[in-house]
Amino acid sequence: MIAVIIFIVLLLISTPIAAALGLTSIYAVVQSGDSLDNVARTMFSGIDSFSLMAIPFFIFAGDLMLAGGTSKRLIDMAKKLVGWTTGGLPIAGVLSSMFFAALSGSSPATVAAIGGIMIPSLREAHYSPKFSAGLMCAAGSLGIIIPPSITLLVYGVIAEVSISELFMAGIIPGVVIGISLIVVSYIIAKSQGHQPEAKASLNEVLTSSKEAVWGIMMPVIVLGGIYFGVFTPTEAAAVAIVYSWFVGFFIYKELSIKKLFEVTKRSVVIASMVMLVISSAQVFSWYLTRQQIPNQLAEQILAFAESPIVIMLLITLVLLIVGMFMDPSAAVLVMAPLFLPIVIDLGISPIHFGIIMIVNLAIGMLTPPFGLNLFVASGISKLPLTSVINGTLPFVVVLIVMLLLITFVPQLSLFIPEILYN
Repeated sequence: MIAVIIFIVLLLISTPIAAALGLTSIYAVVQSGDSLDNVARTMFSGIDSFSLMAIPFFIFAGDLMLAGGTSKRLIDMAKKLVGWTTGGLPIAGVLSSMFFAALSGSSPATVAAIGGIMIPSLREAHYSPKFSAGLMCAAGSLGIIIPPSITLLVYGVIAEVSISELFMAGIIPGVVIGISLIVVSYIIAKSQGHQPEAKASLNEVLTSSKEAVWGIMMPVIVLGGIYFGVFTPTEAAAVAIVYSWFVGFFIYKELSIKKLFEVTKRSVVIASMVMLVISSAQVFSWYLTRQQIPNQLAEQILAFAESPIVIMLLITLVLLIVGMFMDPSAAVLVMAPLFLPIVIDLGISPIHFGIIMIVNLAIGMLTPPFGLNLFVASGISKLPLTSVINGTLPFVVVLIVMLLLITFVPQLSLFIPEILYN
């Protein structure tokens, strides 16, 4: 229990998550009388996984697509498709985020790539600054829900479930959440009297679609290859790198050797940070399991409430709070081992629970004090953090409603996996 308190205190004083997990784990191991050799051994074994190799690969592939000009072509296509409707520009922002989420697997990357173009465009169209930033902040949350998602991949490794099934399970929830954001954008635009842009000609729509088709094809190739058994998720990530490099160099011709070095350096730094968090969290999870803390937590929750509905609401509340303070991948590493025994006892599929957990943590990316999407959107829009938070409020409410829908209607998550894999 003292170790958990130390971990929370370290987070509250803004200690980097990897350091907080590592220091807490070292303290816990020493106090329990175990050898410090176990720390190094567990950190190494925690990332000695073929499946986890997909994380740096997907990060690199997403960076290559961003540097190669894919995001602006997706945005142009979305504008041409829906710009002529009421609220067309915000709707185009959501659609672009959905497309890019299927390329990057990261929420902050989606906010940066799409928001960097859409937020200025929305403001030029006289949408309020806080609405513009709030919308793109919320739409960016789809980055860890729509496959291929880095956070889903981490959950799959921890929960020891099929990553392919997890990816398929995220499709309908991601689309449903995207549609809900589109509906809210339309309602707000209508209520504020915003007028649609001029309707694009059929030739303009076809031209922009032709330009963007190379970006759209990447998730089709990745998910299609996984589904048809052509390659594993890790191999799919490697294919995505080659595809992204080819499109950036030879199709869009926006990648150069200099850019490639910059992208590689950035991806290596980000991937190293993620893998350090994972290795540190593995030690922390090992300690929690050794001390039987998951079993104790399960007993306390089951003693407090007998109804599965109440238990799931309690777990959701905890995850929403955790999401306010922790990066989604780190939160999965710490919380999944705690809650999986409980949900399995309730008869809930670990695939379904994975989607529930990721949607919870996606909402945490929009909530203070440490919601990373908020900081990215604030930096892009040059707005104070408080204004961005105010702009996200209507979208957070809608996302919570969608979370409850996904939680209590399992078929939204399980429909595609059951068709494909059963």
